[in-house]
Amino acid sequence: MAAALILLFAVCLLPGSLCREFKVILPPPIEVLNGSCVTVPCSFDIEEKHDEELDHTCTAQWFIIKETVFGRQSTQMERKLLGNLTNKDCTTTLNKTPSDDATYEFRLECHSLKYSFTKQNLTIVAKADPPRPTLSPSTLEVRAGASVTLSCSAPAPCLSLPPHITWTSGLGDSQETMKELEDKTQVKTSVLNVTISRLHHKKEISCTAAYSKGNGDTASAVSTLTAVVSFPPQILHSSICTTTPSEVTCSCETEGNPLPTVYWYLDGTHLSHSDTFTISTEAHGDTGLKSIITVCQSDMKHRSILVCNSSNSLASISRRLYNSHEQQGHVQTTLTVITVLVGLLLVICALLVIIGIRTKAAHCSSPKRQSTGGTSSAALSHFESSTEANELNNTEEEAVHTNIIQIRQADVLLPTSGGDGAVIYSTVMVKSKRKKQQQQQQQ
Repeated sequence: MAAALILLFAVCLLPGSLCREFKVILPPPIEVLNGSCVTVPCSFDIEEKHDEELDHTCTAQWFIIKETVFGRQSTQMERKLLGNLTNKDCTTTLNKTPSDDATYEFRLECHSLKYSFTKQNLTIVAKADPPRPTLSPSTLEVRAGASVTLSCSAPAPCLSLPPHITWTSGLGDSQETMKELEDKTQVKTSVLNVTISRLHHKKEISCTAAYSKGNGDTASAVSTLTAVVSFPPQILHSSICTTTPSEVTCSCETEGNPLPTVYWYLDGTHLSHSDTFTISTEAHGDTGLKSIITVCQSDMKHRSILVCNSSNSLASISRRLYNSHEQQGHVQTTLTVITVLVGLLLVICALLVIIGIRTKAAHCSSPKRQSTGGTSSAALSHFESSTEANELNNTEEEAVHTNIIQIRQADVLLPTSGGDGAVIYSTVMVKSKRKKQQQQQQQ
């Protein structure tokens, strides 16, 4: 008996054997958005005696089957055949699905062959909302600087209207592909490569799949993950020191994940909270920390450099926040700059005063008469020449003081006999200092 069964099984495996039967291979239940289309992967087989009847006249028919009190009812669906029936491929796109769950039946109709595959049916589950895409990895815990690959997959029940996949803005460009699964259904996958930084910590990374309906409406589904990023500590630029005549107060602000610890050092000596040094800390979220230290000026007389150190399990970083010698140098430099600026301002003010006085003097002594000819000019020129020719060269001589400008600008003009101009008369008395001394000795 066993040998006969084995022989029968072997015969059934041979091409053209008598073991072939009418059957259709359909996927498991498919979830479809209400009003959208669906592509049904389908293949079938027939009894070998009907092989000649499978020709170009064959068509694929799909019916919605409903069991009612009056019996079994069927409604033909709008469809578009994608497969080749002569190759026993009945893959079809159903253009519009109903709003309720439904069972579908495939029927093969040829010129001389008609058969309904009632033993195997297709179940379509109608959904008001599209399925959520699958985001991989589902969790993200990495160190800053790492490059990670993220993938987002969304079912593509309708090949003519595949989902449109988008990522959180600012992450970079993605690549999309279509993939066929083992059950012949399709899935669309978007792959994104991104370099993670500390700015991504606690940020949501989302993947959105948007589906179009036959009437032009769209529906979307979103999947998200929250990035957990570890990064070494950083001392922020907002860390500063302020001084008063009695004390120095410094604040050190740092960020890191894991949360860093702050240490203070004065000339290399570790400082702790005490009556001499007041230290307080406050956390800013799960990655930020602010530490404040106050030191008396009297304790800074023989020590000068104050350093903040921030450390976590990844790294350690230090920054010098205060140097008493530099502060003194800064004060001296500031005083020097102020002194130079004050000096420049005084010089500028003095120049402005001198220019103003000269301008006023020139304005007040400007001539109020008109020239009547060239006689006065000639006389004045003669006077200037005579005066310059009679200058005393001996250093012991008494200096001769004349004011040519006043002579030129004299208000009294004496008319000449010809009436061509004016003559200016001036007398200069010059006495030698040596003659004056001789006269005194004679007396």
